[in-house]
Amino acid sequence: MSAIRKLFLNVTVLTCLIPVSRGNAQNAGVPAANPLPEIIPESAEKKKVPPLDEVMQIIEEYFTDRKGYKSGDLLTRGQIKPLFRELQQAGWTVKAEKEILKRLHADTDFLAAQLSTPKGIIFMRRISQMPGGYDRLDHILVMPYGKRRIREFINSPGGYTMIEYMTTTKGGKNLGNYLSKTRTGKGFNQPTPYIYTQTELTTVLKQAYEKENAKSKRRR
Repeated sequence: MSAIRKLFLNVTVLTCLIPVSRGNAQNAGVPAANPLPEIIPESAEKKKVPPLDEVMQIIEEYFTDRKGYKSGDLLTRGQIKPLFRELQQAGWTVKAEKEILKRLHADTDFLAAQLSTPKGIIFMRRISQMPGGYDRLDHILVMPYGKRRIREFINSPGGYTMIEYMTTTKGGKNLGNYLSKTRTGKGFNQPTPYIYTQTELTTVLKQAYEKENAKSKRRR
C-alpha cells in the first residue's frame, strides 16, 4: 500500500469515526439481550456424555451441512441454537449454553442484518480473513454515525480496505489507539466478548466441555 494511499485511508477513517455528537452510544462490550431457547427436558434414562472427539465431529458436521455457509461467516444465535439441541440429543447438555448464546449476535440485530445482504456477504467474506475484522465493526458500530459508516463500507467497492488498514497495518493500529481515547472508542483495537465464527465457537465449546466434564470426574 503506497504512502499516499495510507495517508488517504488514515484521514478518511479519522473523518468517519471521530465523535462529533453526543448521541446515545451502546456498549460494544455487552451483547444485546435476546430471548433464549428452552432446554429440552432430560429423559428418564440419561445418556452418557459422548467423548470430546465425537462432540467435535458433531460440531464440524453441523456446519458442513449448512446450505450457503462458508467457514468464517458471521454466526448468529438462531443459527446455533439447533446445534445445542443436537449436542443434547447426543448426551451432552451444555450447562453454559445461555452464556454462550449471549455472546452471539442476534439474528435481527444491525450487524447480522447488514452482513446477510448480497453486498454484505461479499464484504463479510473479505473481512472475515482479517484478524479482528468483526471486532472492529462492532467498535465502529457504537461510535457516532457508526451504522452509516458500516453501510458505506459494505456498499463501496473498496470499503473492506478500511477494515484491512485498521487490522493489518501499523498506521491502523496507531489510529485505533487514538480512537481508544475518545468517549465511544474505548478499547478500539481490543477483541469484544462476541463469538463471531465457527472456529471461535468450537474453541468455546471445547473449553466448556473440558470444564464441565472435569467437574464430573472430580465428583466420582
